[in-house]
Amino acid sequence: MPRVRAAHSRPGSTRLHPTDARAYWMASKIPSDQFLLYCFASESGDLDSEVARLHERSSRIEVLSRRISDVACGLDYPRWTEAGPRSDAISVHRKTSTWSECLDAIAASFARQVDPRVSVWHLHLYPNIVDAPGGTALVAVLQLSHAAADGTLAARTARELFGTHPLPPACVRAEPRAVFESASTIVAAATLPLRLAQMVRGGVRARRDALSLGRGTDSGDIPPPAHSRAPTALDVPPTGRTSVRTIVLPKTELQSGGTTVTTFVLTAVSVALQRLLGDGPDLAAEVTVARDERAAARNNFGNVGVGLFPAEPDIRTRSQLVAADLAARRARANHPLSQAARASQDDVEAHVPAFLAEWGVAQFDPTAAPPMVTGNTVVSSVSRGAADLTLGGGRVRFTAGFPALSPAMSLTHGVHGIGDTVTIGITSNSAAVPDPDLYEALLRDALDKVRTALT
Repeated sequence: MPRVRAAHSRPGSTRLHPTDARAYWMASKIPSDQFLLYCFASESGDLDSEVARLHERSSRIEVLSRRISDVACGLDYPRWTEAGPRSDAISVHRKTSTWSECLDAIAASFARQVDPRVSVWHLHLYPNIVDAPGGTALVAVLQLSHAAADGTLAARTARELFGTHPLPPACVRAEPRAVFESASTIVAAATLPLRLAQMVRGGVRARRDALSLGRGTDSGDIPPPAHSRAPTALDVPPTGRTSVRTIVLPKTELQSGGTTVTTFVLTAVSVALQRLLGDGPDLAAEVTVARDERAAARNNFGNVGVGLFPAEPDIRTRSQLVAADLAARRARANHPLSQAARASQDDVEAHVPAFLAEWGVAQFDPTAAPPMVTGNTVVSSVSRGAADLTLGGGRVRFTAGFPALSPAMSLTHGVHGIGDTVTIGITSNSAAVPDPDLYEALLRDALDKVRTALT
């Protein structure tokens, strides 16, 4: 269920939440832009006029009208400031004409991350894709900095961009004067000792809440955390060619036996990876779990490890084990003891001086191979609402997403639904998956096997 967020409510210049600031800094080490694909039934029309309409509409959307401004010497966290209109925020790729060419172009654009100090977004339009699923289509891909939004907020932003509902007028905000920014920096420097004291005091509370969480785990009142797994051939840096593939299906084909879409896809991924890697490895997936919204934070999610149980030969039983493990991870994440521990840790991080937080991110070594991993792949599942979006006169057919690869993971899966259609987006790198078409075929076959077993 998407969280309700207030729109158009932030003032002209606001401090990034520490969580969003870390996403901003970490993007220089691990590219993390989101790419939200929406496929629209193609209609003949004036695309130039549509581009002008999208530009105007984007000016009314809070997320798309912001950029990040750094603060001198790291004395305070970066700030959200007014971005202003940009004529280069939308690109029309008229030379791309086939679905495979479109997917290749999307994969190639992963290497061109947005600079959120200039603009947090870029929209790619691919008109007249002749053999898209469902027929000739106009494909739109919204590229969005992860510092600006998590998956739920990104989907809401795309809905505002491609929807037909009226939006509030664009807020005209004067940029803060330099003297105001300087005064804010001076205040941040002057209050540094107080923030350090608050950080220490919060650390005591965080330690207390962590111990309470540990006691609750030991007593069995709360499910234990997931155990780590050994790396596999998938857990390598993406040093080769990156590819994306899509599997578009009616939602009803992913709900056999009363399972949720997420559990169904996790079970199918388990079967496909077993075929790809062979028997032996104990596999898990990192699954994205939405969390309650924190004040001013644009990223409100966490990843949990969910076992895939490849050693269980019966697919129905395997699916039940996956569902139970996912339920346990969610129960732990939503338990009051976990929420208290997370809240106290957030409070500590809110008082960490910006230059220390940025220094901590700078120490991360993306080339270091981890001895153990939370998951061997990613499965991120987001519902993007009703199929009532339009572009160029055509209604939306399906939507897809492609979770970013990382130095320790070269295969990810995005599960995105709109209306009665669900698309599984596969992102892979040749370092781990030399033949992306083969893996797509394995996953399609696995989906059929799971459907048969659960029917």
